[in-house]
Amino acid sequence: GPWRRGFTVFAFAYGYFLAGLYWTGISFFVDAARFAPLLPFPVLGLPLLLAIFPALGALAAAWRWPASPMRVLLLALGWCAGEYARSHLFTGFPWNLAGYVWMFSDIMAQSASLFGIHGLSFLTLLAAAMPAVLADRPDGPGRASFAFVAAALLLLAGAGFYRLAGAEVAYVPGVKLRLVQPSIDQKEKWRDEKRAENFDRHRQLSALAGRESITHIVWPETAAPYLLDNDELRRMQMARLLAGGGAIISGAVRLSPPGQGPLRAWNSVHAIDRGGRIQASYDKRHLVPFGEYLPFRPLLSALGVDKLAPGTVDFSAGSGPMLMTVEGLPRLRVLICYEGVFPGEIMPPGEARPEWLLNVTNDGWFGQSTGPHQHFAMTRLRAVEQGMAVVRTANSGISAIVDPYGRAIASLGLGQSGVVDGPLPRPLPGLTLYARFGDASLIGFVPFVLVLAWMARRRKEIPRGS
Repeated sequence: GPWRRGFTVFAFAYGYFLAGLYWTGISFFVDAARFAPLLPFPVLGLPLLLAIFPALGALAAAWRWPASPMRVLLLALGWCAGEYARSHLFTGFPWNLAGYVWMFSDIMAQSASLFGIHGLSFLTLLAAAMPAVLADRPDGPGRASFAFVAAALLLLAGAGFYRLAGAEVAYVPGVKLRLVQPSIDQKEKWRDEKRAENFDRHRQLSALAGRESITHIVWPETAAPYLLDNDELRRMQMARLLAGGGAIISGAVRLSPPGQGPLRAWNSVHAIDRGGRIQASYDKRHLVPFGEYLPFRPLLSALGVDKLAPGTVDFSAGSGPMLMTVEGLPRLRVLICYEGVFPGEIMPPGEARPEWLLNVTNDGWFGQSTGPHQHFAMTRLRAVEQGMAVVRTANSGISAIVDPYGRAIASLGLGQSGVVDGPLPRPLPGLTLYARFGDASLIGFVPFVLVLAWMARRRKEIPRGS
């Protein structure tokens, strides 16, 4: 019956999330004395919670479970509805959506420019489940439905191939970026006696050979271990790394001025010019629960639970402009850490459209695991959806310059230390369908779903609850 089918999907989804998110536990060993005993909660508990979403979607689909190919369509719709819900509810966690499985293929990834990751996930689930209809009666519509879905996938593959075959990437003249990847061990990153050494590590990499041609230097999330807005000396030390004009862009922590109410902290990015002045700043808006702030702090702190990030003050969500204007660069949208996995939050409402995306992150929390690779794949897809470059700088990797088609034109692998030098790609001349309409572009699936539903009507439904 429906409950049995819902539980089957729940069990499958639990294994799916267990295998895909095991690496969340690695961060609990950065400060093992405090957090290692809590390891079962992220590793076993988080997949348990996430599995509820596709299970509820599948339960709704299984309540009226036809013997026709409609059952596969309903299952895909139910699962995707669950994915959409977990992407938005309770601050959202759209990690490892089904459509990301295609990120090994630049060709198949291009369909995200039409209907985004949620549309790609729907087609992926439909295609994965469709072989089940081949077991139906030979005179039923199963084989025709299978052929229809296969043809749709081939059509998308052909469209992706055509899109890449004519792909020409233009670059912003007079701009050459240097992305700094220091690969500092997370256990060493915030130790007081290591602050000067870690800061100098970024400076040394920034000053490597070829600096004369570099116009802009980018450091990762919280790269500067000092309060740059109040530290002119360190800002000047950074500014001297610039060979000409341009700016150096760095992640840093920002604190509220003393004497102005309760102490507040922000996870920020500053752009510093050659004179050591802060041209522009951005404060992270979408914070990580338990990583950057502790939900229900009075209750959980009484139970001995704390956030993973060092310090006794929770980070506050930013409220200022989402775009940054930096000397010598086109208008940019900064995405700090996992802000880049939320496709619906890329375009700032009420502000002008950016011309490229800058993602600064610190995946050093998760070591040599699949987590940083997953993070990079998801960030790459934002380039395809929006038709604009993504520049990504990570403490331990993966740092890369990604063109508007989602292809890394220059990169540095996980765990390596060094720099990535390269030009800044221009955005595509026209808006992609997804950039124009967002998730509303999923309406384009309506004719596709109607055709499958029409095919399914040729087969009698099995009795409910069987």
